[in-house]
Amino acid sequence: MFPVRGVCTKKTGSWVAFASFNVNNNLPNGPAGLVESVAFWYIKGDMAGRRFIIPLFILALSAPVAATPPPVEEVEMKREEPAGALTWFKQGVELAQNGEFKAALARFEKASSLAPNWALPCLEIAVVHMKTDNNKEIIGKYLKKAVKLGKSIPRAHYLWGIFLQEAGRRGEAIAELTKSLQLRPSLVDARFRLATLYIEEGRQAEGIHQYQLVLKQRPNHLGAHRNLAVLYEQSGQLEEAEEHLKAIAKMHPYNAYHLSTLGRFYERVGWENKAKAAFRQAERLDPSKDRRRLRPLPKSRNKKLQQMEF
Repeated sequence: MFPVRGVCTKKTGSWVAFASFNVNNNLPNGPAGLVESVAFWYIKGDMAGRRFIIPLFILALSAPVAATPPPVEEVEMKREEPAGALTWFKQGVELAQNGEFKAALARFEKASSLAPNWALPCLEIAVVHMKTDNNKEIIGKYLKKAVKLGKSIPRAHYLWGIFLQEAGRRGEAIAELTKSLQLRPSLVDARFRLATLYIEEGRQAEGIHQYQLVLKQRPNHLGAHRNLAVLYEQSGQLEEAEEHLKAIAKMHPYNAYHLSTLGRFYERVGWENKAKAAFRQAERLDPSKDRRRLRPLPKSRNKKLQQMEF
């Protein structure tokens, strides 16, 4: 399934919840959960301690796809395009914002026909198909064209990078995501995705570095904390792993799940006193759950993250 920014439905393969990923337990603002690596599962816990398990390739690839209109500078820099094309394009953006994708697509296609060398209509045509029929052939065609025509548009490189990653073309995906970050370093989701790709490729040091940069830009990024905790634990850097798990628990002080996650970490590494304290705190928040079940930490292979329960 092609990735989504938010949660992607398995039944239809359609795009839903186009909001930014953050650490809140509110779907309108992006799903919260424990993001591990592509070799892991995404585990989400709500405030009642319930957990949902979703394959990480759905969520780790989740990223913005144009819920908001294109950045002003991307539109304004094309004022030399035919006035008619710009008018059609802006109409398309407004319609897409209102969820009228069929009408928006017609406007973007009209703009593209009037200005065939303009990248933005191509980009938005691809995005509309992402949100509707998820036609990968059309999506790939127009993203590739958008990158060719709009070499300085970071969003084009970003979305093309996502497409390449989903197609298993990791090296090319890394190059495109890197380019998007060179053009716009503030693309945190692109940096998080790049870090995950590095881990998949066995380039662990580079992946860890990118996760650290994610946290510099967004200190409460749950996925980066979670992935670093896993990586540090597997490499034997237990204090560093503890630091990130404690940061998650601090970010959600009333969520017993994160405290029990910390407790299970303490159990795995043999820090029994700390484990008991963490479980006592979790029990006070949610006394209905037995949180002391332990699933052993699998051995790491090929320096990639392995599945484990948190």
